[in-house]
Amino acid sequence: MTRAASRSAWGTWIGFESCPTLPGRLVEGFAGPWTPLEDVPVPPPVPAGDVDASRDTSHGADAGGTLPASADRAGRAPGEPGASLWKSRLLRSTISAMSVRGRRAVGSRPATGLECVVLAARSPADLRRAVPLRGLLPAATRIRIAVADVPPWAAQPLPAAAPGACWRHLTEMRVVRRGRGWHLDAAFTEPVRAGDVVAHVALGLFGACEATGPVAGLEGGGTADWRPGDPNVTLSPPGGPVPDRRDAPGCDLLLRAGDLPDGAGGLADNMVPPLDEAVVNPIGFRRHPSDGVAALAAHRDGFVVIRGGGRLVRLPASGRVTDVDVARLRDVRGVEVPALAGRSQTAARVVAALAAAGIPVLAAPDPARDRALGPGLAAALAAVTGEALASDLRREELSIRLRRAALREHGAAARWRRLALGAGLPVPPEPRVSILLCTRRPEMVPFAVGQMERQRGVTAELIVGLHGFTAREAPIPRTRLPLTVIEAPAVTPFGEVLNRMAAVASGSYLAKVDDDDWYGPDHLADLLLARHYSGADLVGSAAEFVYLESLDVTIRRCIGTERFAPLVAGGTMLIARAAFEAAGGFRPLARTVDGQLLQAVEAAGGRIYRTHGLGYVLRRRSAYGHTWRRPVQSFLASYQEQWRGLVFNELMEDGARCRAEVRT
Repeated sequence: MTRAASRSAWGTWIGFESCPTLPGRLVEGFAGPWTPLEDVPVPPPVPAGDVDASRDTSHGADAGGTLPASADRAGRAPGEPGASLWKSRLLRSTISAMSVRGRRAVGSRPATGLECVVLAARSPADLRRAVPLRGLLPAATRIRIAVADVPPWAAQPLPAAAPGACWRHLTEMRVVRRGRGWHLDAAFTEPVRAGDVVAHVALGLFGACEATGPVAGLEGGGTADWRPGDPNVTLSPPGGPVPDRRDAPGCDLLLRAGDLPDGAGGLADNMVPPLDEAVVNPIGFRRHPSDGVAALAAHRDGFVVIRGGGRLVRLPASGRVTDVDVARLRDVRGVEVPALAGRSQTAARVVAALAAAGIPVLAAPDPARDRALGPGLAAALAAVTGEALASDLRREELSIRLRRAALREHGAAARWRRLALGAGLPVPPEPRVSILLCTRRPEMVPFAVGQMERQRGVTAELIVGLHGFTAREAPIPRTRLPLTVIEAPAVTPFGEVLNRMAAVASGSYLAKVDDDDWYGPDHLADLLLARHYSGADLVGSAAEFVYLESLDVTIRRCIGTERFAPLVAGGTMLIARAAFEAAGGFRPLARTVDGQLLQAVEAAGGRIYRTHGLGYVLRRRSAYGHTWRRPVQSFLASYQEQWRGLVFNELMEDGARCRAEVRT
């Protein structure tokens, strides 16, 4: 589908603040004019009489509804029942001046009756930032999306064609590789809303990530950083009312953009925009980086990260970090961040993003920056030293602690949960994990229950399957976890026992664990975190660390982690219940049930992600004692480190005291 752009075309870009002329060279056949998407003004609500125009457009700029001038920010008139309640729940937060100062003049609205809409995004991260602004994009019969640069692990931008009007009119579509990016060109028989196409392309790129509550209202395009990837946003014109959504208030929390007053004091955590976990995360982490420590430095129009006199990345004045920036920093051992007077807040945003991506940061003392980062992340940063980064294992331990703190403190989901609580809104409970612990060895029950008892940072219940013996023969030790016991005869296939256990579980996630392996206290919490930033249906750890009991040796195997992969350790699998049911559960077999479930998840169209293995140690005895019949000698064929005896890394936290004698 090689065609010149229509004369009746409109182009917009997002993410090119430092190089606004690049879109003109990026999109073939369209040289402009270009309008920054974040500068497109939000139109006022559609009058109440225009019922057709307001139908099915309640999420974007074309939303309608009757909103008198005296209506409150949630769209209710002062005298209407519930108006004061909704008004009291609104968040009138001030965004840092970094996102609004120095902005270009406000752009103009695109004309109607267009034949072509062109969107140029610098990176997949910027494409996600365009999703909450989809209501600013007009309708056309041809939609072109150009992503200038993508990280090596990114998929091609194939849209997830959700049910809707736009895809019924599709006549042809072409997705081609251009340089380091991708271009999508779609033609339709009828005008379709370009914003819907953008949202579906982002969904295809990143999968169905969990929705972030509550329903947000954003005042103007400058607030896009606060809800990246969220198509369920209601846009409001600056100072204007929030449009209603199908006879309901348009949002639960309204975020307003405005400059910080001169001489503003403390830096509250909501002054720094949240991180988009779908794009700034540990995916692609490199255990053995080839470069040394780089350095962050202030630049006239933002920041730069330099190494050996060469510039690795350039960051905008806002401090925003994208997935493409992270990819270019994967080979550095760490980034040194000095105290940057007058830029503490934007520097905090950079540091939080680097930490969330698992890139160790050597940060000089800066009290203002550390206040913006929060105590948890500031404490994790204080533990990073140049000497520690010289060791690959110690560097990875620090990286995991940094990413935990950054994602839990500054991730969009966690941030909006705190904002909702602060505004008095009810929030859903944390998801529950149902731990499936099936054992054939009565003597292992106390040890296995103790491993799960030490889990923290997660809401869990324990389902214990006694395979071939009863609770009278092996009493279950007391535990703080909600406990359910399933008994099954020894002749029952292992997979069938696990399915019985899953049937009585109440959690949103099922986690399978083994009875003789060691688990760090953050094992389950790390799996949930990986599931959140990867969007995978099943996540698991790598069996990197193995204790060969017959040899009394601990080895570390060469296994790639923080990537999408078809295999994970069977004793570390965590799967969403919906994906478990879609895959048909465990096969009723005596052996290989783990591998069969992994294969079924992939066959059903699910994705599998393998996170780090530093919170898990596999115990290997003789092959006879395992359903996984791999001989001990095979583990010695490929390893990178070994230690005499049972040895644990620091993330296991006193795992050495959790020993157990196993009789075979």
